[in-house]
Amino acid sequence: MPRTEEQYEQIREERKQQIRDVALEIIAEEGFANTSIAKIAKRANISKGLMYNYFTSKEELMMSIMVEGFNKLTEAFDPDRDGVLTHDEMHFFIDTTFDVLKSNIRFWRMYFMVLLQPDVTKLIEPYIMKTLEPFLQTAYQYFASNGYENPEVEVRFFAALLDGVGLHFVMDPEGFPLEGVKEKLHRMLD
Repeated sequence: MPRTEEQYEQIREERKQQIRDVALEIIAEEGFANTSIAKIAKRANISKGLMYNYFTSKEELMMSIMVEGFNKLTEAFDPDRDGVLTHDEMHFFIDTTFDVLKSNIRFWRMYFMVLLQPDVTKLIEPYIMKTLEPFLQTAYQYFASNGYENPEVEVRFFAALLDGVGLHFVMDPEGFPLEGVKEKLHRMLD
């Protein structure tokens, strides 16, 4: 029995996910500059030529990985999508952020490696800003409506705090007191 269009699309998406997973593993281990399409193809057990049927370049592949990772976080921010972040939704976001950090350490390792490479950061900066803009706006409204004196500073502090927690956890996943830090963050926002 011949496959349907939906079955072909599902197979294609499964293969793309396999490629993203392998690329993430290699980039997290070796860095973006040391990762080649040939290396990804070899570990994914497909030909280099076939790789280009799924992703036109290493940069497009990395962007796909970044989009997927960011989407896991942004889905938890303002879950009812009403543009207003409640106290409970902020706490839910914190819990989800820490869960995502723990469950996908390779992504975050790659994320921080990429952020520390200015030439690579330039590639993803437009997407990051496009993704962060609604986050920053909603967070600004949250801090403003909760009486914080300077909501812009609070938003930047909150984002920097989350980045710092992520970076320290990625550097020392066994020793970093992630649960204790999460509880402290919850207390800070109460």
